[in-house]
Amino acid sequence: MNTLMQCIARAAAHHLRQILPAAVGLLGMLIATQATAGGHTGQPAAEPEVSRTLITNVRVWGGNGSELSAVQNVLIENNLIKAIGAEPVDGADVIDGAGRILIPGIIDAHAHLALSAPPDQLDNTDLGYMGAVSVKAAEIYLMRGWTTVRDIGGPSQGLAKAIDEGIVPGPRVYPSAMIISQTSGHGDLRKLNTPHPNMNGHQDEIATRFKLLADGPAEVRRAVRESLRMGAVQIKVMAGGGISSEYDPIDTVQYSEEELRAAVEAAADWHTYVAVHAYTDESVNRALDAGVKVIEHGHLLSEKTIRRIKKEGAYLSSQSFGFVRQFIQPGQTGGQAGKAAEVMDGVDTLMNTARDIGLPVAFGTDTFGSLRAYRMGQTEFGFRTRWFDSAEILTQATKHNAELLKLTGPRNPYQDGPLGVITEGAYADLLIVDGNPLEDITLLENYEQNIRMIMKDGKVYKNTL
Repeated sequence: MNTLMQCIARAAAHHLRQILPAAVGLLGMLIATQATAGGHTGQPAAEPEVSRTLITNVRVWGGNGSELSAVQNVLIENNLIKAIGAEPVDGADVIDGAGRILIPGIIDAHAHLALSAPPDQLDNTDLGYMGAVSVKAAEIYLMRGWTTVRDIGGPSQGLAKAIDEGIVPGPRVYPSAMIISQTSGHGDLRKLNTPHPNMNGHQDEIATRFKLLADGPAEVRRAVRESLRMGAVQIKVMAGGGISSEYDPIDTVQYSEEELRAAVEAAADWHTYVAVHAYTDESVNRALDAGVKVIEHGHLLSEKTIRRIKKEGAYLSSQSFGFVRQFIQPGQTGGQAGKAAEVMDGVDTLMNTARDIGLPVAFGTDTFGSLRAYRMGQTEFGFRTRWFDSAEILTQATKHNAELLKLTGPRNPYQDGPLGVITEGAYADLLIVDGNPLEDITLLENYEQNIRMIMKDGKVYKNTL
């Protein structure tokens, strides 16, 4: 036995002597590789490359008031504004504004980039086609000067990722993913005899990417959590009747206070918020009772409810619906056109009251359904001049909308600096324009001629200077 053990020991020692040099060499190579990868080579690590753009000879509107700065320079470093009033910088790319006006990029507080087909046609439209139209819609928005979109319903999270990764051009996108609706609510887009998906009915794979039907606090919580899981940074809930849905009159109140509170609590657990679609006093007051922070639309509100929104520090995100007017005949009743006419009757009262009591109105277009709609979004500027002056409208579409976006808290996908303003440390989302939009906001509608430079995230997408 001793002899056998000695033989085994000698064999093991011999084998160890054979593999030890190779093992030591391999270990040395690994250490050297790690040292090189970590910069521990005895040489200083290379500084990351910095790109600089100097915008010269521009008058700056930073997002406040109606005053312009004197002619000055703005230095962009990578994707942020480095200095305002900067001196010339060696090696910087220079864009000469020739005395024109520099403003923040425009923000749309209410759009649906992923809802690129009419809601009642979702189950008849190819998903790939809708995706292609959404990509085109994003490009349309960016090339009209919209550098950020709050997408308030629809599966835009994939589009947002593709834009952020530079795969396709487009604005920054704040996705809401699937909207949440009660049975028979504004998000219940089923045909009359289509079985309910939560009652052993067929789950439409396309439709469920756009909306979730949920009834009762438990189902609502689950729906909110699912939407957040899919990439929503804020939650959209239908709290009242709508125009584009077939089976819910405008006056209907949707969701109980308990259900809405469940949505608010589930969103708050993710440190974000709920926005509700609602037009009427009853719907909006119930939502406010439940802790909702943002009201979308609100066209039929009384002064009392509008004052309550202001008092509670909630946001009103509304639209002129000006482009819808061309489809409405005076006195029209019944169907979707009749519902649209009902809503239109309240627009003047809403906007005038909000202006008079000092409640800011977020700037949104509510574009969806077709490329034609996306191409008409910029007409919102002109329609708003009925109630607000040009400086107020530009503030709504930049600084005020950016404050609304901040409600996403840690879910905010863009944390490196503020949006909607021109200040040191802000994102370099900038437009150079011909003329003065503080005096005539409608010049932004003629984007091809008057928007001479479009920069988003420090990258120039248009320059005709």
